[in-house]
Amino acid sequence: MKENKKEILIWHEFDGPGDTSIEVLEEICKLYTERFGVRVTPQVMNITELIVGLNRIKETHQGPHLALVPADMTAYVENGLYSEVPGELFANVLTEGVLSTMQINGVQYGVPVLRGNHLVVYYNKEIYASAPMTWDVFEEAAPKLFAQDIVPIGADLKQSYWFIPFLSAFGGWPVEAGKPNIATPEMKQALKFIRDKMDQGVLVSLDGSTELLEQFIEGKVGAIICGEWIYNHLDKHMKDKLAVCQLPVIEGRQSLSMSSSIGLIYPNHSLLSEEREDLLSFTRFMLSDECQSMWAVNVQRIPAHEGVLKRVAASTTPNKKAILSLLDNTRPMPTHPFMIQVWDSMNAGLVELSSSNAEQALKKIDETIQGALSSL
Repeated sequence: MKENKKEILIWHEFDGPGDTSIEVLEEICKLYTERFGVRVTPQVMNITELIVGLNRIKETHQGPHLALVPADMTAYVENGLYSEVPGELFANVLTEGVLSTMQINGVQYGVPVLRGNHLVVYYNKEIYASAPMTWDVFEEAAPKLFAQDIVPIGADLKQSYWFIPFLSAFGGWPVEAGKPNIATPEMKQALKFIRDKMDQGVLVSLDGSTELLEQFIEGKVGAIICGEWIYNHLDKHMKDKLAVCQLPVIEGRQSLSMSSSIGLIYPNHSLLSEEREDLLSFTRFMLSDECQSMWAVNVQRIPAHEGVLKRVAASTTPNKKAILSLLDNTRPMPTHPFMIQVWDSMNAGLVELSSSNAEQALKKIDETIQGALSSL
C-alpha cells in the first residue's frame, strides 16, 4: 500500500436503507486509496442537503473536490462553480449520448458513471398473476385487494420525479421550446387523476426511500412505481415474488419516465486546483472495466461503460433485462438551468395537492414558478 498524503473528498446521496449503491462506492474509494496513495473519502448526505451544499459554493467557496450526482444537478453549474470537463478523455468508454446527459449548452460539466435512473413498475407476483401494464388492472383488482388490506399501487407523490409518468400520460412535459411548461391543462389533469385515485384508495403516496419499499416488501402494497436504482434491495428481500414491467397505460396513453445518468461533477473549480490529475485519475478508475463491473454485479446498477453494459445485458436475469429494455421507453431528463425552479415548483404543487385539490395545486405551481423566474 502506498502512503496516503493527499485526500479527495466526494459528496454523494446514496442514503436510505434501500440504496445499496453506497457499498460499491465505498469499496471503490477504498481500492483507489490503497492502490494510488490518494485517500478518497466519500461523504453521504440526503438529496436536499446535497442540493443546498452545492448551491452555496459560489457564496462560500467551500465544497468537495468531487460530487456523485444525478445528471440534472449539472444545472447547478453557476452556483456550484463546476469545472468544465475534458469529455474527450472518456469518449473511448462513453457514447456521445451518455456524455450528453451531463452537458449544458453543449459544454461538458460532468462524467456519467451510471446510466438509467428511470422509473419502472415493480409488482408482487403473489398479488398480480400477470404484469399490471394498464391502470385498469389496478382499478379492477381494488375491491379484492381492499378486502385483504392491500393497496393496489404506491409511489412517492410528493416528489416531482415520481409524478412525471402521470404528467406524460396526459400529454404533458415540463419543458416546451426551451422554456418551463408546467402551469398547463395537462398538469391539472394529471394532478386531478392522482388526487382522485388517492381518495379512492387505489393509489397511495409513501416516502420513496423507506415506507414505500417496506410496505411493498411486506405485501401491503401490490405494486409500486420506483427507480431502477432500488432493484438490488427489492431483489434481495423478495426473490421470486418480485417482477418488473413497464409503467402503466393511463386512459389509453403510455406513461413515460425520464432517464438520465449519475456522474461525477467537479465543484469549486476543482479541476483548476493542484488535485486536477488525481481527480481525473480517480474518474478514469471509476470508468474502468473493474469498477463498472462492480456496480453491475454487486448492486445491479446500470454501468455507463458501453462495453460492460453489453456484457451484462447478455447474461443477466429476466427482471434485470426488463429494466434495461425499459430504457427504450423513456425521455431524456432536461438539464436546462431553469430546471432547478421547475422541480421546486412541481414539488410545491404536490405538497399542496396532499391536503388540497388539483386546482389549488396548479395555482401553487404557477405562483412558485412565476416567482422563481422573475427573480432570476
